[in-house]
Amino acid sequence: MKGVAITASKGGVGKTSLAHALALGAAWHQVPSYFMHTDNRPPIKVNGRPYAYYDAREPKTLTTLIEAAMNNDGLCIIDSGGNRPEFDQWIAKSVDLVIIPITPDPEAVTEGLEHMKRLEEAGAQNIRLFINMYPSGHTEREYVYREFLSKLPQAKIMGKIGEVRAIRTLRMADNPKWQTPTTRLNNMTRDLYRQVIGVLENKDIHLDE
Repeated sequence: MKGVAITASKGGVGKTSLAHALALGAAWHQVPSYFMHTDNRPPIKVNGRPYAYYDAREPKTLTTLIEAAMNNDGLCIIDSGGNRPEFDQWIAKSVDLVIIPITPDPEAVTEGLEHMKRLEEAGAQNIRLFINMYPSGHTEREYVYREFLSKLPQAKIMGKIGEVRAIRTLRMADNPKWQTPTTRLNNMTRDLYRQVIGVLENKDIHLDE
């Protein structure tokens, strides 16, 4: 069992959506995936999804769940909000990979770098930055790289994806029945899973859209 934490101190950068996407991508690869909801927001209902979803907001519950799954195959995905030093300490010592999503704007870049530094100081050994909502146009890409993304340690950037509007459906409750996402979203989830596995196996596969 490998543990991956997707965490961010800034809201709106897509951590929960990416956590669901990673869990789904693992499932599409026939890999058991376990989504650990640790954010302060109430958990949602995930009727019929091909991955397990647990309310793990209490640290003791999270530890118990992970210990129970430790000898199983698969991927444990922890959706974690930032600004919780004690939880960052736990993440730094307990997971195989930490992913910090960043959108191409100055606040997200600054907060992402600060969060990465705190996690490194807490002992995290494997941290990657993931650029979310990357613009599609060449001119805008040049602009956001020059103004924002160039300030990031390039070796730490795991990949980039543009805006996939359908991804927001993954963080909504399924009522009454889950609908299989669009082909584009499904393909993105598979690519994301392959990339995460590549990092875990020291074979970085960059996802760039």
